[in-house]
Amino acid sequence: MNTKIVGRNDPCPCGSGKKYKQCCQHNDAANSPAAKNRLLESVPDLFNQGLKYQFADQPAKAEEIYQQILIINPKHADTLANFGVLMLKQERLELAVNLLRKAARAEPSAKNFCNLATVLPTEEGIECLLKALVLNPANALCYKNLGSLVSKLHRYKEAIVYFHKTLELTPKDHEVYSNIGHCLMMQSQYLEATSYFRQAIAINPQATLPYTQLLFCLCFDSRAFPETYLKDAKSLDQLWQSVSTPYNQWLCSAPSSTQPLRVGLVSGDLGNHPVGFFLETVINQLYNIQIELFAYSSRAETSHDELTQRIQPYFNKWHNIRLLSDQQASAQIHDDGIHILIDLAGYTADSRLSLFAWRPAPVQVSWLGFFASTGLSYMDFFIADTMSVPQKNQSYFTEKVWYLPETRLCFSPPAIDIAQDLSALPALNNGFITFGCFQNLSKFNDTMLQHWSTILKNCPNSKLLIKNKQIANLSVKAELLERLNNLGIKTESLILEEGSPRAQYLGAYSKVDFMLDTFPYPGGTTTCEALWMGVPTLTLAGNTLLERQGAAMLNCVGLNDWIANNEEEYIQKATSFAHSIQHLSQLRGTIRDKMAISPLVDAALFAKNLKSALNSMWREKMQQQIDT
Repeated sequence: MNTKIVGRNDPCPCGSGKKYKQCCQHNDAANSPAAKNRLLESVPDLFNQGLKYQFADQPAKAEEIYQQILIINPKHADTLANFGVLMLKQERLELAVNLLRKAARAEPSAKNFCNLATVLPTEEGIECLLKALVLNPANALCYKNLGSLVSKLHRYKEAIVYFHKTLELTPKDHEVYSNIGHCLMMQSQYLEATSYFRQAIAINPQATLPYTQLLFCLCFDSRAFPETYLKDAKSLDQLWQSVSTPYNQWLCSAPSSTQPLRVGLVSGDLGNHPVGFFLETVINQLYNIQIELFAYSSRAETSHDELTQRIQPYFNKWHNIRLLSDQQASAQIHDDGIHILIDLAGYTADSRLSLFAWRPAPVQVSWLGFFASTGLSYMDFFIADTMSVPQKNQSYFTEKVWYLPETRLCFSPPAIDIAQDLSALPALNNGFITFGCFQNLSKFNDTMLQHWSTILKNCPNSKLLIKNKQIANLSVKAELLERLNNLGIKTESLILEEGSPRAQYLGAYSKVDFMLDTFPYPGGTTTCEALWMGVPTLTLAGNTLLERQGAAMLNCVGLNDWIANNEEEYIQKATSFAHSIQHLSQLRGTIRDKMAISPLVDAALFAKNLKSALNSMWREKMQQQIDT
């Protein structure tokens, strides 16, 4: 820990207000018991002062006080603990770990073990919390944090047990209800999850996280979408508006030859993430056609990766707004003179949709990272294509739907050094068909899995390769295997693989003859990656933008035969393709070429179309202001 060393002219830590050289520390009595006692007696007052600054959101002043206390008493457990929590909030993780470890050593209490667990690696954190529960079996926070850590390992059933134990001790904790809802949602139990999100909202109507989780969850319930979904979104809209003061004047002048269009992107996914994979080449091209780009990243700076580093140079400015309030972030955006502010997250993790209620830019747009209307009155436009959002579905959106030609998405193909040459159809050597799915297990619902069971039965000796990072956890793998067995998919038909680095991950497509898309939540990045590796995906097109995502991408590369319009056709097509080995073999060698010349990867064309759309949005919005 980098504590401040007191110099001769610094204030004395005893709190006397005198310089160190003039105070009791500098005379012959400095080491007397009386002098030491005076210093120790000053600690409670200093500590209370530090607490006051910490609660008043004045971290720098609180940090200064806590450092003074630790000079006097390096083992003051409460100071170490509070200082550690303060550093954690500021995402100064190395210092937070150091302080919280010292706090737990100085006073091995349940509270200090509980705090320490929040900064440790997941498995070590779990061990720490179990120690805390031995010391205090009735510590609700320990159970709550234990549930959160276990859920990070995708052990959702176990997490729910801990969360229910928390509710036995603190029945009105709305965060716990939200946490249970999240665990249920990740197990595709959407109806049950919405019930818990609504209970969280009922307990604390001012909490916004349960609303955003509820809205994400409702996208998967055809009975609730879009009517109930939009109703709940409007409730959140009112909540955010009630705590915001929107701008009505802006610093940006009209775009011109000397003033390029200034476009701000708000996202927590500007890195190795599906949003990043669909953004990278477009960012490059927008830079080339004189769009001034500004990034407002809500991602922890410690999680920046190689993709983040590649795209950063194309932005005029890069702001991290993770630790800023909505008001502070909006002021930054407003001061940057942004013409058009684009949200790339919707109701997904690290979203900052709430800051849009401040209307820091005159034109506000939703694009790319979410698959439904935001339902917010202050979001002006939603970027789509006609395949994803047919004209008849415009009523599903509170924003004006703005159509791009061909596609709303542009995929950035993987680099040559990690995307290997195309492989031959594995069935030619295996003598049987291998279906594949490399998507998140949260998309696996019982109806879909039962259809997969039927497909496997229709294709004797066929295999199903499921690959994702969640399978690395042995308990998750065991639960999945049991679930699949119960739904009629035999163990001998399954190949379960954990996640791997991207080069090896892309290489795994060489083991698959064709992919089975999930529904109602289809793949995005996985479908594009499969196509680039020569592997087609059979998708089921539904009615919403979410349900039509796979169909839109396949349509874009001319693979309309791989789009099923109902569940019966999905089963029929899967069975038919599985019995057409020569057709699959011939197709495999042509898909990458089809994709390479399609609008789905033509970043230059996409950027040109996007720039034209943004300019038109600006003109339309400015004309509306003139008319009113």
